[in-house]
Amino acid sequence: MPSIITTETFIKEYEEFVREWFRFRNQQNLTHVEEEDFWSELLRKIVDNQILSKYDHDHYSGANFETWLKKVLNHLYIDLSRSIANRNWKTISSTDTEDKTGNTIIEDRFIVNPDEGNLPVIDIEIIKRMIDQIPKMRNRILVKLKTYIDGYTEIEDKEIAYLEMVSDIEDVVQFVSDNLYGNKAGMRDKDIARLLDMKLGTVNTTYGRMVSKYIIEPYKIYRVNNDTY
Repeated sequence: MPSIITTETFIKEYEEFVREWFRFRNQQNLTHVEEEDFWSELLRKIVDNQILSKYDHDHYSGANFETWLKKVLNHLYIDLSRSIANRNWKTISSTDTEDKTGNTIIEDRFIVNPDEGNLPVIDIEIIKRMIDQIPKMRNRILVKLKTYIDGYTEIEDKEIAYLEMVSDIEDVVQFVSDNLYGNKAGMRDKDIARLLDMKLGTVNTTYGRMVSKYIIEPYKIYRVNNDTY
């Protein structure tokens, strides 16, 4: 393989390689990156940034072209995933903004130390999956109600049935719709307490514990595993 490969040769010899890599990667990560968008963006970078010329077959690492290409594809995939997450993330301005430690909750997108000021890019699909895996139904519903993400948060039928069992609200479905969906940032603590028959003071405490255990720590591990290349 010469040190520089033409765009035409790359398309002919490596298009299927790239598409197969993408399908496997996208299946593993459940993002909204589209295959055609990924391929088009790769070609754009090849033409505009001349990235094929950056491959050095004499590099001391001895990496072959396909190994180098996978690294390029991984960089591009992460960049596109982050771009989509930024576009889809709904700005939050909840009335219940702080927990007892003074840390903002959903407003800082699960950051423990918001004073650092560097908000990470969140893979919303992964966060949704982590919320869905919270084992106790009441805790899972609580996190969903406070962590409303437009287009992603959905209270399932079995969760509605649970709310109807524990709450004294006559029409739970209407109450959830009125106080969660639409242009909302998340349900207020007093309404969550009514729905889940909880003491008002325990809503934030429970929420903080669930987010720390089932979202922050698993998400840190996820980012380490998926941002290392």
